[in-house]
Amino acid sequence: MEIQPGDAAVITGAGSGLGEGLAQVCHEAGMRVAVADIELDEAERVASAIREAGGEAIAVLTDVTDPASVESLAARAYEEFGEVRLLCNNAGVQVFDSIIDTSADDWSWVLGVNLHGVINGVSAFVPRMRQQDGAAYIVNTGSISGCAPYPRPTTMLAGAYITSKYAVVGLTESLHDELEPDGIGVTALCPAGIRSRIFDAARNRPDGLGGPAPASVDQWEGMEPAQIGRMVLDAVREDRLYVFTDTWPRRFIERRHERMMAAFDLLEA
Repeated sequence: MEIQPGDAAVITGAGSGLGEGLAQVCHEAGMRVAVADIELDEAERVASAIREAGGEAIAVLTDVTDPASVESLAARAYEEFGEVRLLCNNAGVQVFDSIIDTSADDWSWVLGVNLHGVINGVSAFVPRMRQQDGAAYIVNTGSISGCAPYPRPTTMLAGAYITSKYAVVGLTESLHDELEPDGIGVTALCPAGIRSRIFDAARNRPDGLGGPAPASVDQWEGMEPAQIGRMVLDAVREDRLYVFTDTWPRRFIERRHERMMAAFDLLEA
């Protein structure tokens, strides 16, 4: 999709980390930006920085787990901008535990944000995108963890997170095929490591699902969010289904598919 100055972008989880980087890069491309986040003060900080740099941005309090909240975000974005060319379903959280030790509240929280947040974004925006003139595009933030298993230390087991991201990648692949006739592009963003606050995501964990908690691991060392944001916009321009951010996970994806092919080979033996 060609990105034109004045096109509008909506980004969830945009108050920090990758979402903030995406907002910054969209502004650099001349886009107007709706900065959506469950932390309104952080969303306003990002939107204010864009406005101070000469851009146009609004901050919108959004709980992606709540369909009504995401519907309100869509209504506000279309009221403010008249159209939305780019939707980035980006908000994400993570817990570290083995699958057997992951609590019901952990599952509800992780799947609610990571998977249902994407579902709610698609449900709220796609009907509007279908009605507007011109092209539109959706980027769903998955993870390299949603493409293939790879070795992790016992302190960083993350079965619930991995499950949610596998689901996001599958949803995105299906959505890509469904929306192609409508001229709406779809990309799965599968980063391998980002400087972000996802390991401190429990600061916003709702009281009904365990409540806020301190970060369980140290900050992840990874790519700068804006660097990944530029990779995303390149993928949007080129209509690419996948965005990977590093080469080291390739061997794990190859190994997964080799195992699958070997299982098929058994049927032919």
